[in-house]
Amino acid sequence: MFPVLEDIAQKLNIAPDALWQESLSAYIVRELRLIDLDIADLQDRYGVASPEELKERIDSGDIYSHPAWEDMIEWENLEDYRARLIQLQASLT
Repeated sequence: MFPVLEDIAQKLNIAPDALWQESLSAYIVRELRLIDLDIADLQDRYGVASPEELKERIDSGDIYSHPAWEDMIEWENLEDYRARLIQLQASLT
């Protein structure tokens, strides 16, 4: 373990392993919350529910491709990162 973690765990009267696991869990929850906020912003900006729907609207010409195309790629990356975080979160329990 890390000396700082052990020191903090001792001061909080919690086992270092429990503090480590709770810290990782809190980090993942925070990241998921931020991802959800970013995705909600994209949904509001373009009035669509998914990157696939955004792509369809770009392809049909309903939405101008710039910067929507870059936002679509960012949205897909956010969803990929979200899926990885969910897998990691499941492995912590």
